Formats: sequence, structure tokens, C-alpha cells
Amino acid sequence: MASIVLIGAAATGIAQASVAMFRARGDDVLVVDADPALGLADGAGRCHILARDFDDPAMPREAIALAADLHGGIDSLIVAAGAMHAATLADWTQTAWDAVHAVNLRLPFFVAQAAAPYLAASANPAIVFVSSTAARRGQPQTAPYQASKAGLSALVRGLAAELGPAGIRVNAVLPGWIETPFSNAFWQTKADPAAARGAVERRIPLRRQGKAGEVAAVIGFLASPAACYVTGTEIVVDGGDSAV
Repeated sequence: MASIVLIGAAATGIAQASVAMFRARGDDVLVVDADPALGLADGAGRCHILARDFDDPAMPREAIALAADLHGGIDSLIVAAGAMHAATLADWTQTAWDAVHAVNLRLPFFVAQAAAPYLAASANPAIVFVSSTAARRGQPQTAPYQASKAGLSALVRGLAAELGPAGIRVNAVLPGWIETPFSNAFWQTKADPAAARGAVERRIPLRRQGKAGEVAAVIGFLASPAACYVTGTEIVVDGGDSAV
């Protein structure tokens, strides 16, 4: 039975689907979420919840220590927290930039730093970051968000090189347009949300947005022994959108 630390808004979206997937296969999960009132489905694996803000500097070490104490160690670290902000170039502020990077780039690094000693003792140690195809393509009004995700790609490669000798795998999943409250909030920044969404869906080869469970399945693979020789890479889950 694996012990998983999942950091993300687990009441919704990809993080929620990941918690359900891990627990269904019998894994124990510690969920870190800024919202203490989570409605998580039952599962075979145990689930504990730590209510903490993602930008709390003390959170990474506290969460990792609690997971190790509750579950006797850590096998996988999943960081699915994300911060999105959209504004014209002229309207971006340093505060907004810092808030996006604190969650999307600083948090993954320091949680990985705290988890590494525990992961090194596992027979199947894995770190999986949930990034975005925004790391590879441009889009108006979200350049700082894209920059944070591009930085996460470099972080994956650097950590894979450093932690590989300890047997720790480090990978990322790059979702495209996924049906979640996170992406739905983006559509609402558009003058005509339905038209903007329709235009994107028409260009995706599979002609639809993805489902959170479809991303969770890839996360589950990367955290499993089946991915024992996969590290330093990114798997795109976007229905072919970035391939055409």
C-alpha cells in the first residue's frame, strides 16, 4: 500500500480525480488543500487532510513530516496546485506575478526538497508535477503563468538529474484544455466565453476538452512501478491540441 502526498485543490478538478484514483487502488493519501471543508469520496485507501495555504512557506516541511508520521513513509509526491491570473500586459502587477510563481514554481521545488529524504527510502519513489501545455505555447494575457510553467519544465529536468542516483523519478503531466473549474474560470475572462471555448474545441483533434480523470490516469501511471524507468520527462494530455 503506497503512501501519497497530494498537494492541490482536491475538492475539484484534476487533484480531486487523482485522490479518488489513488484511494480506489488502495493507496493512502495525505491531501494538502487551502480549503478545510473537502467533499472527498470514500476509497479503500486512507485519506488525511491538512488544511494549509499553498503559499505558506512552512507548509512543505509540515506536510511531508505529517505524511511520513501518519503513513510510515512516502512513496509518491503529487503537486497539482495551480494559480492562474489573466490580464493585459499593462495591468499585470508584481503582486500578481509573485502570487502565480509562488504556487506554480516555488511550491513544487520546496515540497520536493522536503520530500526527497523520505522518498529515497521508498522502493518506488516518484514525484509528479501537474504543469500545463502553456509551458510550450503562447497565449495573450497569461505570459507570467506560462513562464511559471516553463520554469517547472526546467525544474523537472534538474531534479531528475539530481535525484536519479537515489532512485527517485521526477516527471510532469502537461494537461491541455481540461473540463475543470480552473479552466472554466479562464473562459469567464473572455467577452464571449461560449464562442472562445467553441473555437478552441474545434481546433483540438479529438474535438473536445479532456476530463480530469483522464489526466489522473496518467499521474497514476507515473507514480506506479510501471513507470520505473521514466524520469525527467513530460507527458502531454491535450487531445492532440499541441501536436497540430
